[in-house]
Amino acid sequence: MSSPDESARSGLTSAPEPERMSIILPSAWQVIDLDPATRDRSARRLIRQAVGSADSLALYRRWAEQAYHSMITEATESGAFFAATYDEQVAGRPLSASLLVFIGRLPVDDRGSPVTVEEMLRVLVEPGAGESMLEPPTVVELGLGTAARSRVRTTAEVPESDRTVPVDLTRFFLPRADWDRLLVMAFSTVILPASDALAELFDLIALGARWRD
Repeated sequence: MSSPDESARSGLTSAPEPERMSIILPSAWQVIDLDPATRDRSARRLIRQAVGSADSLALYRRWAEQAYHSMITEATESGAFFAATYDEQVAGRPLSASLLVFIGRLPVDDRGSPVTVEEMLRVLVEPGAGESMLEPPTVVELGLGTAARSRVRTTAEVPESDRTVPVDLTRFFLPRADWDRLLVMAFSTVILPASDALAELFDLIALGARWRD
């Protein structure tokens, strides 16, 4: 059962369904359809809007469709229930970012007790394999609850290629023992010159997320 303090802060008295989470995104962001029945058609429509419909751009559309299909499939298989991307030209320079949100069962520690934010913070002090720390992990208060924030540099595979690219990854881990759930918001960008400014934007988006009544 939720404690009075936790229930008052979240506005909910029981574990929420994923669709009850509200995230306010800037207008240039596009929410990605993760429904297996419709996601490929939605991705093709989104790509035609972003890339263009000219015959000369067909090769680029096919590459983008392959990249989106790979990303969406991997995300849903990992338990993601929300995804969004950002692609825009600003002063002639490209900007891009993505957001994935996952929710799953809350891990337990060696004693069998639910992992707390403080314990998660101690784990995040040691970057994972292939990661380098950009900022020390911190505890932050979000509209969704208390979270552990981590920002690291890692790599991602380029679709249809053996190459990898560096990625700036900002994550928020929200353990809720009263719901036996762990919520993870993962923001990423490959535009490293703008990564500090985008990290500030990611913080604002995470701060504004809420559970709907």
